[in-house]
Amino acid sequence: MGLFGKKKDFWDEVDEASIGESEHQTLSEEEEADIQRELDEMEADGWHPTRSTPVKAVVRILLFISAIVMLVSGYTIYTYFSNGGTMSSEPDYYRSSFFGEEYQKNVVQLLHLIQAIETRGEVPEKELEQANQDLIKNYMNVDGSFSFAVYDADDNEVIVSSEDAVARIEASHYFVKLDTTEGQFNISSGVKNDAIDEAVWKEELTSCAETYTIYVAVDNELTSTTDGFYTSYQNFKDLNSVFGIARIVVFVAAALFLILLIFSIIATGNVSGYPRIKLSLFDKIFTEIAIIITVVLGGGSIYGAWYLLGSTYSFRMIAAAGALALAYIFIIRGYFSFVRRIKAGTFISNMLIYRIFETIGCLPTVPRILLIILVLVLLNGGLVLALFKLDAYELFGIPVVYVFVPIIFVLENICFISWVIRKGNAEYEDDEEDEDDGEESEESDKESEVLETPYSAASAVGGDTRPAKDLGADLAKAAAIAKETHASAVSDDWEHMDLGASVDMAISSAGEASEAKEEEKDQTVMLPKDEIESLLGGTSALRNSATSFDFIQLNKDIRKLHRAILKENGVAVTLRAPDKPIVLEMNRGDMWKAISMIYDNLEQYAEPDSRVYAEMYTQDGKLIYIVKNAVKAEAVDAAKAVSAPGAELTGGLKTAKEIVEKNHGKFVVAMDGNIFKTGILLNMIQE
Repeated sequence: MGLFGKKKDFWDEVDEASIGESEHQTLSEEEEADIQRELDEMEADGWHPTRSTPVKAVVRILLFISAIVMLVSGYTIYTYFSNGGTMSSEPDYYRSSFFGEEYQKNVVQLLHLIQAIETRGEVPEKELEQANQDLIKNYMNVDGSFSFAVYDADDNEVIVSSEDAVARIEASHYFVKLDTTEGQFNISSGVKNDAIDEAVWKEELTSCAETYTIYVAVDNELTSTTDGFYTSYQNFKDLNSVFGIARIVVFVAAALFLILLIFSIIATGNVSGYPRIKLSLFDKIFTEIAIIITVVLGGGSIYGAWYLLGSTYSFRMIAAAGALALAYIFIIRGYFSFVRRIKAGTFISNMLIYRIFETIGCLPTVPRILLIILVLVLLNGGLVLALFKLDAYELFGIPVVYVFVPIIFVLENICFISWVIRKGNAEYEDDEEDEDDGEESEESDKESEVLETPYSAASAVGGDTRPAKDLGADLAKAAAIAKETHASAVSDDWEHMDLGASVDMAISSAGEASEAKEEEKDQTVMLPKDEIESLLGGTSALRNSATSFDFIQLNKDIRKLHRAILKENGVAVTLRAPDKPIVLEMNRGDMWKAISMIYDNLEQYAEPDSRVYAEMYTQDGKLIYIVKNAVKAEAVDAAKAVSAPGAELTGGLKTAKEIVEKNHGKFVVAMDGNIFKTGILLNMIQE
């Protein structure tokens, strides 16, 4: 993970090996600084929609609306095709679910009417016809397209819909005969429709005390405009009319949903004025638990909507719509939580399985291997056992374990592979550090020789270690530079430099002090050793080896001492330095203590799972050293207070500042967003 979260600056590609081996720079320091300055200005000052809370709120609302439109249009298209419609022809009403559902409802109502006849008791003959008409009015539509005739076991008429009911039934193509007179349920039907549930008819009819023969039918043409069949027919015609619109709208809504979803993915976790990814409380729980919560709540809401749609409650449509809205909220919030985890780099590292592997990885090799094998066997054995023992639990006819087991298996392998790669990289880095330690004594022996190299001599006369476009210079200019540098070292003419409120301003001010000289000399002077010594009288290249040391190597040594604690917090340190030593003449113990204080500060306040960047170079006889790190959330306010203009430093930073100033240097701190910057400016030569 980079220091700035999503943003990737030019330091991200620099590692220790490239620092040591590169012989040239593809970009000059000025070009890199310009690029970085533009990025910082865009990050700090520029308005961006992905970090604008009102814009993100509007997008989320539009995302929800487009999802609803897409769902409604898609359901309309599904209903059209499920009823037999095609792109070239309309479906048949009598084969549609509209007709089947209405037919089902009328037959069930008729069976309820028969049960009411059984429970009403004896009715006088002269009142029987009127009583039957009252029941028909209460249970059935009068003068509708639905006809029926009911007979008892002795073939006596129990009730009929109208005087011409038998004739209408005989003429209909959509008739059904139900019979229980022989003690068994029998059905003969001229209706073929998937919406008809004959099992319900059987249950209702066999629950009656008597046995009956029932004939029902619907007119071939809908002669009545007042019953439920005509209403369902009108709804069916409306479906055909909106299908042409729905098939266009669904594609438009899907395209808009996809665009808004991509924007939301880019914007999720971004906060105005805060370039990193901000995690919510839900984002910080174990990833597996978050997945389970999202699936249970989202899936449960979808199941609730499906159950309500199949019920007979009067409010089922509103309740189902509410359940679907809840399902959308749970699923989309969970989805964006996973997006934030991926962008912040915590999706895998915050898994419970991964944490188990990390805990095991701290053990010695033999128990580590044995425990890893045991965990893998138990976990995969449990998954296999679940496939055989828990397949009875189904959702929409699909065993739940058939869905969860593959997901868990994939996540388990991702965690294991990620841990193995990280563990291997960590051990490889440790080996590299050990090799560096082995070479340390050899480098120390050569340290005094470094002071006599052309590079060291050039540094002594004020040359820059920053990349330069033109590297030629003559001996006269070199001599002039040497004199100017010695003079500046004695007078300390940058003591009055305005450092401003940030390290970047301090560096800029350091460069302005010698702008007039830059036009007359090259930034880097590389001359043969004998020529430089002849110019300087053979004195400048000689150093007191007791107080001379390589500042780059000192940083590497201190980083090694703090590496273990930083690694525990997931903090990595990238050093950006020239490929030549930076030699200082001062008390090495003082500088060791000052830089150690900065690293102590990183251990306490650097944000976990982030990267620290340390850059060092020389300019006009001065060392410029900058450290940038993201501050963990709970320490941001304190860091801002410390870096405020006129504020007093405390603790280790105060000690470091006192040491640097004792050696005629400058020590500054600044905050930029949640990025804490520490800067040190020192003369290359101390008197």
